[in-house]
Amino acid sequence: LSRECGFESLHWYHFDRSEFRLQNHCLNSTNSEQNNNKCRWCLFWCLFFFRKVFFRQIVFTGSGFKQSSNTRALEAKKCLLCQIEPKRSIWPNESKTGSSKSDNGDPSTSGTRTVKKSRTVPSQPKSSLNWSDYWPRYLASINQLKRPRTVNSERLHCRHWDKLIGKLKLHQIRKADLLDFRAIKLEEGWAGRTVNLAFTVLGNVLSHAQDNGLINTLPTEGIKPIRWKPKKRPLFAPEQIEAICFAALQNCKHGQLLADYVRLMKTCGSRASETLRLQWSDVDWDRKQLIIGSDGLTKNHESRVVDFNPALETHLLDMSKRCNGSAHLFPSPKSPTTEMPAKTLKGTLYKARDIADVEGFGFHDCRHYFISHAVMSGIDYMTIARWVGHKDGGVLIGRVYGHLNDEHAKRQAKRLRLA
Repeated sequence: LSRECGFESLHWYHFDRSEFRLQNHCLNSTNSEQNNNKCRWCLFWCLFFFRKVFFRQIVFTGSGFKQSSNTRALEAKKCLLCQIEPKRSIWPNESKTGSSKSDNGDPSTSGTRTVKKSRTVPSQPKSSLNWSDYWPRYLASINQLKRPRTVNSERLHCRHWDKLIGKLKLHQIRKADLLDFRAIKLEEGWAGRTVNLAFTVLGNVLSHAQDNGLINTLPTEGIKPIRWKPKKRPLFAPEQIEAICFAALQNCKHGQLLADYVRLMKTCGSRASETLRLQWSDVDWDRKQLIIGSDGLTKNHESRVVDFNPALETHLLDMSKRCNGSAHLFPSPKSPTTEMPAKTLKGTLYKARDIADVEGFGFHDCRHYFISHAVMSGIDYMTIARWVGHKDGGVLIGRVYGHLNDEHAKRQAKRLRLA
C-alpha cells in the first residue's frame, strides 16, 4: 500500500461504537475534494485488510500495518496522508461515557478496558420491579383491551406464578424456575392444557415488560408446550340428565333455575356463559328462533341463531310462564329485583349430581349431548356448526363426532327387516 500511494505514513481510523460504523475523522473537513478522496482511499484499504477487526485502533505506517498498544498516542494533530486537521475530537463518546482516565491515572489502560467491554454481548438490564409488583400493572394496561373474563383468568394464573417467582426481579427469572413450576403443577394434577395456558399468561406479562425496556430476552424462549390429549367426554343418557334436574328441584334452593338452565342447554347446544346472559328479547317467537350472543360476548364475538326444535320450543314456552316479568331468562337469585343475570350455578349442580349419583357431569356435557344427538339424527355438519357457533363449516364436528354417525347408521341397519 505504501508503494502504491507513495507515502511513508498513511492514516489511522477510529471505530464509532455509538453508531456502529467506521468513521474517518477528516472526512467532514472543509478542505479540497482531492484530499477527501485520499482519505476515503485509506478507508477502503482499512476495510479490506481489517474487515474482521472491530473495536480496535489501527495504524498504517510505511513499514506495514500494526495495532497500536497505546490508543491515546494515536491522537495526532493532522492526518498523515492529507495533512488535514480534524474538525472535532476523534473520541466522540468521551462526553457520554465520562472521563477516559482510569483509577490509576493510566489513560491507555482505561481505553483498552472500555474497548473490551464493548465487545461483549449486552447484558440483561436490571429491573427494580419484581414479579408481584409488575403483573398488576400489566393487568391494568389490558383491562380495556380484553374481555373481563379473560382478564380474570390471567389474574388467576398470575397469582399462581406469584407463589413461586413473586419475590424475584424480572431480570432474575430463569428458565429453571419455569420448569420447576411446570413440574410442581403437573404433580398437583393440573392438565397439560392448563399448564400451557399458565405459560401463555407468563409470556404475555414478560413480553409487556420487554416492550417497556425492563428485560432484553424472555426466559420462556425454547420452552415447548406440553403435548396433551383431551379426555374423551362421555355421552350421558337423557335419563341421567333428567335425574339431575329432578334432584335439583327436590333438594336445592335454586333447583328450578338449575333445571331450566340444564334443559335449555341440552336442547339448543349453547355454552354455559352465553346461556346465562340470554334475555327474553332474544327469543323470536314469530320466526321460531333463539338468538345467542346478541350482546357480542360470545367466544367468537358474533351472534348466531338456533332454530326451534320441538323440545326447545316446548321448554321455552314452559319457562315463559315463570318469568315473573324479568328481562333475563335466568335472573340472579340473590338480587331478583335488579336486572342482572345469574353469575354461576356450579354449586347447585354439584349438589344435585351427587344426590342423583351422576358422577362427572358438567355444563359442557349439555352441549356435547346436543351435538351428538344432532349428528345421530342425520343433520348435516354445516347446519349443526351454524347452530353451535363453529366457524369452520362443520370440520370440527366431523372430526370429533363423525364416528357417532357411522355407529348410529350401523345400529339402524340392524333394525332393518326385509321380506
